[in-house]
Amino acid sequence: MSSIDYGPQYRGDDPLTRRVRFHQSWWRHDRLELPYGTDARGNPYGNYLTEADALAGRNFLTPAIHWCTRERMASRGGVEEFRCTRNLLSSQPMAFNIFGPLHHDPDLAAALLDPLLPGGVTSASVHIEWAPPKELHLADATSFDAAVRYTTRSGYPALAAIETKLTEPFSQKTYGRGDRHAIRYREVARQSTAWLDPDATELADLGWNQLWRNHLLVESIGQREPGLLGCQIVVRHPLDTRCATAIQRYGQLLTDPNRVLVDLPLDRLVDAWTPLTNATDHCEWTANLADRYVNLHLSEEAFVNPNVSVGRG
Repeated sequence: MSSIDYGPQYRGDDPLTRRVRFHQSWWRHDRLELPYGTDARGNPYGNYLTEADALAGRNFLTPAIHWCTRERMASRGGVEEFRCTRNLLSSQPMAFNIFGPLHHDPDLAAALLDPLLPGGVTSASVHIEWAPPKELHLADATSFDAAVRYTTRSGYPALAAIETKLTEPFSQKTYGRGDRHAIRYREVARQSTAWLDPDATELADLGWNQLWRNHLLVESIGQREPGLLGCQIVVRHPLDTRCATAIQRYGQLLTDPNRVLVDLPLDRLVDAWTPLTNATDHCEWTANLADRYVNLHLSEEAFVNPNVSVGRG
């Protein structure tokens, strides 16, 4: 392949998305050695796979992760098949690439999550793109990119709700402010001790509205399961300062942010998992996880190459 095969890029990207989109184009070109495909509208971009390569599971780091994704897509809604299987830039396949190996291996899940989750982990089960029956909770479509049911080192039952973000912002639509959801959201908030002021209008701010709704769902589940410890985790790109700022500002609205809110950059996750998998069958997976999502220096030379094709978007 020539350098032009890194594929068209999108002119409207912010700097971080532009850089990470190209890195995913590099991953497809240099590591997967595949041609680029098109988005759902038929526009060619370097970070998309062809239909055939998507069906073959090439958006996933291992065949087992691909199988986990297909299993999840067949079970019920929640996974956008085109975005998940064809868009290398999407955070949805990233969620499967990070947590897929943990879904069918509780021992691996406990070992890798122990250094990352509040209270430590002695046993764990991991579910991807998961939500409880909505009629029992927020009566909306709120769900978790990954949900971890675990037991802490002190023996307490716990729930970690994980949101994964590669470059996307939190949902750009406000819910729970003057709409049909507001009453239920505030009922859950008032029954919780998580927020300094459960009626604060700032909770529904667009910058972290999705984070608040996810946290509300954690609290709603806890209200039905007395004794359950709940926390909200955000796995994000280490260069995503926009996301980091939103997490920090949302944390200022909480009574105990250190207990219920965890900002988890991808480099910290990879650094924690690499030594735990070095002498195991999972070492190649974690190495590829680092190269695909964290090690942008690998594509730096190609990124500055002026011969890369640029689309208009």
